[in-house]
Order: sequence, then C-alpha cells, then structure tokens
Amino acid sequence: MLLISACDNSVDIPRQPIRTVRVETVSANNTLLQRRFVGRIDAVSTIDLSFQVSGRLIDLPAQEGLLIAKGKLIAALDKHDYQLVLEQTKAQFNLSKLDVTRKRNLLKSGSLPKAMLDQAETTYKLSQVALSTAQRNLAYTRITAPFDALVSQRLIDNYTNVGVYQPIVRVQDLTELRVRINIPEHMVKLLGQTADFNAVAIFKDRPKQRFPLSYREHITEAGSVAQTFEVVFGLARENNQHVLPGMTVVVIISKNESTEAAQFAIPVSAIDYDEQGAPRVWIFDPQSKTVASRSIVLGTIKKHKIPVLSGLQKDDQIVTAGAHLLREGMTVRRFVSF
Repeated sequence: MLLISACDNSVDIPRQPIRTVRVETVSANNTLLQRRFVGRIDAVSTIDLSFQVSGRLIDLPAQEGLLIAKGKLIAALDKHDYQLVLEQTKAQFNLSKLDVTRKRNLLKSGSLPKAMLDQAETTYKLSQVALSTAQRNLAYTRITAPFDALVSQRLIDNYTNVGVYQPIVRVQDLTELRVRINIPEHMVKLLGQTADFNAVAIFKDRPKQRFPLSYREHITEAGSVAQTFEVVFGLARENNQHVLPGMTVVVIISKNESTEAAQFAIPVSAIDYDEQGAPRVWIFDPQSKTVASRSIVLGTIKKHKIPVLSGLQKDDQIVTAGAHLLREGMTVRRFVSF
C-alpha cells in the first residue's frame, strides 16, 4: 500500500521565471551628440567712413541706430572752396585746349616751331589732369552709404573741421548677420564635412524657433587661451530685423539625418558576444515580448557609450542589462520602474 501510494504522487517541475530586462530605444547618434555653443552676432563688416579731403562738416544726417540705404548721404563737407578750384581748372583747361588747337594750325602752315607745340600739348595734358583732380575732390566732399548701412556710432559732431581720413561715422553691413562660435580642436576635422551637419540658432526670446545657419569661414589659428578655433556662420536677416551685432545666441550643431553613414551610440552594457566572439545585441520585440540576437559592427568606445557602425536601425529596442543571460527567442519582461 505504501508503494502504491508513493507512485500516485506527481512531481512538480519548477517553472523558469520570466526574466526582467532593461530596454533602450536606439536613437540617431549625431557623432557630436548634438553639441551646443554660445555664439555672438556680428555684422558682415564694420568700417569707419572718412573723407579723402579736409574741410568743415556742414551736413551729418547719419544718426546712431539709423539704417541708411545704399547710395544715400551720410555726411557732407562745405564744398564752396572745391567748387571754386573746379571752375578755375575748367577755365585753364579751356584756355590750353584753344592754345593747342591754334598752334597745331600754325605748325601745319610752317610758321611755328615744333618745340612750342610740344610745350602747348604738355600744358593741355596737365590741365586735363588738374580738371579730373578738381572734379574728384569735389565729389570727395560727400560720403554716401557703400551698402545698406546701420550707423552704429557717430565719431564726430557736425560743423567740425575735419582732416583727411579722419573717421566720421562707424557703419555696419547687415545684409546678412554673422554668428561666431568657438569649437574645440577635436571638432576641427568636421569643417571639411560641413554638408553632413546642420547648424541652427536659438534666441532667448524665441526658444521654440530654429533659424538655419550656413557655414561661411573659419579661422585656422587657435586662440591663445582656450585653444579653440573660431567658426563663422551666416544667418538670414529675414525675421531677425531686431537682432543686432553684439547679441548672444545658442548654436546647436548636429549630424544631418540624410547622411549615408548613420551611426548610433549604445551603452557598453548592451554589448554581448556570440560563440565566435563577434559582437551582437539583443533586440526586444514589444509585440511577442521576446528577444532575438543581431550582429553589429562596433566603433571606438567613448566613455560609457560605444558607436555602432552597422547592424542597427533607428527605433530598434535593445536590451541594455543582462544580455549575457539571454537566449534566442526567450520571453522577457520589460523593466519599467522600481
């Protein structure tokens, strides 16, 4: 009876518990990890305008902060003296022209030596030069805007006697805004691949807006203090009329999503190795709650993450903890929180 009763007892086989794993969604690694910089707004150019002749300043319509259209008057000198000189040179030019015409006729009739005609010809050419100089000096009594110029500073008051090349006003070319940032030396190599990266500007008063930047140039000499290199971007003036040189802006540089060689960065803990020692990761299927291995190609490890050169796609869900305990098709539970 004891033997029979013993045979009737069934043996309970313990069931394997479902393993809990930590899952992370793969996102595009921008290689730069979307670096942020503080930039400074600047003008395309900033120049000090001056007269090329001396005189008394009598007209100074340029006001600080005023935008003057190209070709419009910025400052003017008293042109009375230069006008008198021009009239005098015109008279001398007309006289020498008549004189040389008369002597040419006399030379043809044989009643004038050739040397006297040569002297008249020289006087005529000198009067032409003097007339051109007088006309040019008269034109130099006015300064007009060489471009659509923003007057940033007026350096002298009206009705002041000014000398040659004495700065009158400082103007800025704002046909395009320039954004300057400083990048570390390990990022300089990226300047040769500017088409593969995007740069946008963010202003404090418009934090949700992104303004595209275009690479313009960079300085190849490092700063003496921080050993950084200055990079200059172009920013469209449109929708940024209130932005002025000297303001600060946040610049975000990230990899262009359209580049062919997409890379992803994953935690080192997600890396597992197969029987041949090749690296792999475990892909979590949220529908079936199972995992499957996938071979990958790794790059050089960087701190706590390692770039994956191939084998992964954006939005893949990978196991980042306990990968060495998994097997093909294993059912797992996704870890949510403690």
